[in-house]
Amino acid sequence: MTSKLEILEGNVAKIDLTIDAKEAQDAYNKAFKRISQNVNIAGFRKGKAPRNIVEKYVGAERIKAEAIESVFPKAFGAVADEHKLDLATQPYIESYDFENGKDLTMVVKAELKPEVKLAKYKENTVEFEEFKTEENALENELKTIQERFSTLENVEEDRETKADDTVVFDFEGFVGDEAIEHGAGKNYTLDLAHSNFIPGFAEGLVGHKKGEEFTIDVTFPENYHQDKLKGAKAQFKIKLHEIKTRILPELNDDLAKKAGKFETLDKLKEDINKYIEESAKAENERRKAEAIFDKVFNDTKIDIQDAMIEREISAISEETKQNAARHGQNYDELVEKEGKDEVNKKFKEEAVKRIKNSLIVEKIAKTEDIKIGQNDILEQVNELARLYHATPAQIFEEIRQNPAGFSVITQQIATKKVNEILLNNNTFKTK
Repeated sequence: MTSKLEILEGNVAKIDLTIDAKEAQDAYNKAFKRISQNVNIAGFRKGKAPRNIVEKYVGAERIKAEAIESVFPKAFGAVADEHKLDLATQPYIESYDFENGKDLTMVVKAELKPEVKLAKYKENTVEFEEFKTEENALENELKTIQERFSTLENVEEDRETKADDTVVFDFEGFVGDEAIEHGAGKNYTLDLAHSNFIPGFAEGLVGHKKGEEFTIDVTFPENYHQDKLKGAKAQFKIKLHEIKTRILPELNDDLAKKAGKFETLDKLKEDINKYIEESAKAENERRKAEAIFDKVFNDTKIDIQDAMIEREISAISEETKQNAARHGQNYDELVEKEGKDEVNKKFKEEAVKRIKNSLIVEKIAKTEDIKIGQNDILEQVNELARLYHATPAQIFEEIRQNPAGFSVITQQIATKKVNEILLNNNTFKTK
């Protein structure tokens, strides 16, 4: 076997591949035998028809195609190793010349990954924005636990609503004289401190008494999801029925036992402090990893070919369509609202970033001879199972149904290992 390599425009490798006549003929004969044993030709027992009859019946080109399929993977693998080809796409046979008794010649093409001029990724000094735990972090966590076990009680005294009350009310919204579609409700319960209404609505419910009827003037945000209401000034008629206040349980051993079966409040505080400390450490490790990778990313030079970018843009577009569908949104309408040119620009920027990230991780992994073993894959699958509240078996089944998922997992593992190398071989200081 011989080969000749030429790099064409667009970083496409063109290989003139020649397989000697004997190997080609052996492949043809084996392909003929496989096919002849599985065809039924009138007047002949299966597998006993003469060659010329079989070739006429199934077509010599079909036999040649199967013969090429049998020899091509090994032959091209040897060529890729010989020329150290780093493929971006699967190779394809553009043309071939196959005559029995003669050398088999093929013209093969495949897009290559661009050259990565990797920046210095070790022995750098990198600044990062340090995460600092709030002084009252413990108190905030304890308050969250109290709120989780809190109860709502009706306010019996004749007082005005406060910003942390929960209220029950009727409402009806208007823009001018026109009622807002789906803008009315009866006996609606709203936690004023955690309102999901438009800005100004919850604030307008503060300072009123039970049984009072009043109006609230608000303005819909400019980015509101209904075009008709974007920036519109509206008025809501309110009838306030109930005021409820949240009663927090005492911070004591009983609450600790409810929160996590801790024997004492001190044990609960100890566990919370450990969580706060570990969270801060993990966040600072993430920030360090991000800082050094950003430096390597910005200093690394890669001339990414257009075809590679276009494929990634298509993938991003498809992901966006699927996400829109999951949220009941129309993809085409979303694009129209944001502007096609703006969407294309964002997709291209994201595509370039993804490709460059992937190529940098791959380059460092190769340079450092990073290996991904079975235990790494099992560990990552277990982590994904915890993240998605699934079982490892379910994750493996997803991978089986979608083989691309395996490459995603190996990419995630490689990224983790590369991050470890970057964290362990650079110096970090706070800004």
